[in-house]
Amino acid sequence: MATPDQGPGVTRLIVTPDVAGLRLDQAIAGLCGLSRRQVRAVIAAGGVWLNARPSRVLSRPVVVADVIDVLGQNAPPTPAAAPLPRLRILFDDGWLLAVDKPAGLACQPPRQRAPGEWTVHELAAARLAARDGRRGELLLIHRLDRVTTGVLIFARQHDAARALATAWGSGTVRKRYLAIVAGDPGEEPRVVAAPLGADRLVPGRQRVAKSGRDACSEIIPLARGGALGLVEIRPLTGRTHQVRVHLAHLGCPVAG
Repeated sequence: MATPDQGPGVTRLIVTPDVAGLRLDQAIAGLCGLSRRQVRAVIAAGGVWLNARPSRVLSRPVVVADVIDVLGQNAPPTPAAAPLPRLRILFDDGWLLAVDKPAGLACQPPRQRAPGEWTVHELAAARLAARDGRRGELLLIHRLDRVTTGVLIFARQHDAARALATAWGSGTVRKRYLAIVAGDPGEEPRVVAAPLGADRLVPGRQRVAKSGRDACSEIIPLARGGALGLVEIRPLTGRTHQVRVHLAHLGCPVAG
């Protein structure tokens, strides 16, 4: 039997968030514009592969970044699949993956999710799947806020995930942030030690709270000019929203 890599006229589909959770036949119909009857005929003829394996189970649910190959000799012509959103891969050695996270994408699914909305985790998995021909392991190690850009690290093996989790937990990972702030950050570096707790007025946000968890950040001014400044922040602990809350606590919140 021909494999997806060997067969002519293969249409490769990557499962996107808007069809995740659907049956295999429903997902194919939604992704490439075939009717359900056409899709069932293609699957019955052995013309569909799921993650590099032949699949004849119509009702199997699909997940984001699954790879579906539709073999051209068994299927009617299909329109080209929509291109994946861009995501720059900075490093990939089969164990670790580093990507350049853009602003506006959440790392994990938010509570209120727009139809078709990607997360960085899903998009990274889909990018690898499109390249490798199957959905592989991809484990999220840490998170960045939706509005934050920066390097996001994933583990591609469970052993790598355990090693990274140990490094994060022991404090051996060094993180640096750059931020444009509103106000004057001053001239001298300083360390902010202000505990953080949940903001009772704004669900999901943090605030400085005496009864909160210890949080510590080093703030290093880099440039000052007019109403704005540029600072480097080195979190010495890893609390949610720590950088933003500590900068606001100093009177120079993140601009915008």
